[in-house]
Amino acid sequence: MASIRDVARHAGVSAATVSHILSGDVGFKVTEATRQRVLDSVRALGYQYTSRRHEQEPIRLGFVLPLMAKKYSDPFFMSILSAVEEECHLHNASVTAIHNYLELEQPEILRKFCAGDLKGVILCEMLPPDILATMRQSIPHIVAADLPYTPFDCVGFDYYDANMQVMDLLLRLGYRRIAYIGGGTPGLAFERSVRMTVYRDALFCAGIPYDPALVCNCNWDFDMCQTQAQALMELPDPPDVIFAGNDSLAVIVLNTLYKMGLHCPEDVGVIGFNNQDISAHTFPPLTTVNIPEDDIGRELAQRVLRMIDGTAGPMRTTMFPTSIIQRESLRDMNKEKKSAPGGERRI
Repeated sequence: MASIRDVARHAGVSAATVSHILSGDVGFKVTEATRQRVLDSVRALGYQYTSRRHEQEPIRLGFVLPLMAKKYSDPFFMSILSAVEEECHLHNASVTAIHNYLELEQPEILRKFCAGDLKGVILCEMLPPDILATMRQSIPHIVAADLPYTPFDCVGFDYYDANMQVMDLLLRLGYRRIAYIGGGTPGLAFERSVRMTVYRDALFCAGIPYDPALVCNCNWDFDMCQTQAQALMELPDPPDVIFAGNDSLAVIVLNTLYKMGLHCPEDVGVIGFNNQDISAHTFPPLTTVNIPEDDIGRELAQRVLRMIDGTAGPMRTTMFPTSIIQRESLRDMNKEKKSAPGGERRI
């Protein structure tokens, strides 16, 4: 029968490292590659590990989804939730209560959520002060996902920079009539959102007047997105590119263009946000922003578990880097302007 030392030799680490990893010690610093190598060695050798911690009752966590038209409609937050659950499984923890913003506005659902013996909660949307105050009375530890302006530990990405990357790319490719379709955040006017701030700032710096006719708040609703995309393309002076708030909306935009007999990117470019799996398989493949949801989810789980263990240290914000994934849904308008008579755009 394999021993912990056999596992250590097989994985090329110390026995103490194996013990820390298998016991679910969230305060122990180790690379993901090392941890995976240890777990692979455990499986290869058939090692059976018994942890005192795993003899205890599992840690129960809650997860609050954002305000969306449908509870489980956003693949981005589903990917984060999946990564959180996978990480929890390694540390004798589980997500036992999942609700969205609208559900927690109902007193009975909020009461049951707070009575669920939860040790921690991961927030993907900032809740109203009264709901948050009620929650904090019974749930001791809260971590925010992608909500940097909160009084909690936060794990996410630089939202301003990610959106500025989009606008910089579109302007660099020569787009000038840039439309946006997306949604807002509860408690914050759509026009004051970070994304709209970036949108206006980028246009101003490029010397392009802000045109409110090109900005659509669909409240993350697919049907409304379709209606607004069609209305944009029926304008007397339609956009030459549509920036969708996430990849799901971008797919709706592409489908709407197809139904209208329009072609992407020849008639209008489209760019999404989040780099969901579907984005590489649309027609044409979708240019988007890659966000490391798995890394964010794992760090969220580790952070809240460290808080529960008392090893989290001072409150902090962790931002993961993002990058543009450029595919065929955009084209270089500058080349077309140079080749067209008089430098005008040709479609």
